[in-house]
Amino acid sequence: MSASPVTVAVVDDHELVRQGLASLLSDAMIGERAAKVVYCGSDITECIDSTPSVVLLDVDLGPGTPPVEETVGVFSHANVSVLLISAYDDARRIRAGLNAGALGFVTKRVSLETLVEALETVAADELYFSVELAAIFAAAVETPDLSPRESEALRLYASGLSMTAVARKLEISPHTAKEYLDRVRAKYAAVGRTARTRTELYAAARSDGLLDESSGP
Repeated sequence: MSASPVTVAVVDDHELVRQGLASLLSDAMIGERAAKVVYCGSDITECIDSTPSVVLLDVDLGPGTPPVEETVGVFSHANVSVLLISAYDDARRIRAGLNAGALGFVTKRVSLETLVEALETVAADELYFSVELAAIFAAAVETPDLSPRESEALRLYASGLSMTAVARKLEISPHTAKEYLDRVRAKYAAVGRTARTRTELYAAARSDGLLDESSGP
């Protein structure tokens, strides 16, 4: 009697990507068990309703979706093992997903053999510690504790607005806006991260997830 298949769900907001992954996995063997793709889409509720044993989850499901840690938490609550996947090594989001219960991470650049190995590990409720994941942990940096107003001032200024425009957006004086940014610089310095210039503030804000992909210095 053959072993029951490993039921896999592919959750990604790009149809071509998820269809390609689903097609590849449908013909794969995960260990000595066949892979069975039971869901391919971007809806978390529908995915859970398909009762997969493991989900291949894109780290960023696009605008208007919950952060990855909330999505991983939903799957963990439903006893579904999660392997994170992304085209980018977004350290902040990947660490957040792992802290929420995901069991590994691979990039979309890996071979099918590596992907299958990762799914096999995660399906067994074990941590898949890839080279990419090791590099992300090795490069981990401390994030300063910014207040909501300091974070917003940093986001606006790093996005390219002038100090006057930042003040106008926050409905404060330019002097107060400068004080917020001076405190931001001091807090970054306190955790050993240089953020003096607009470019350095942009890099810090981008790294800490305060800017979207389209923002620029």
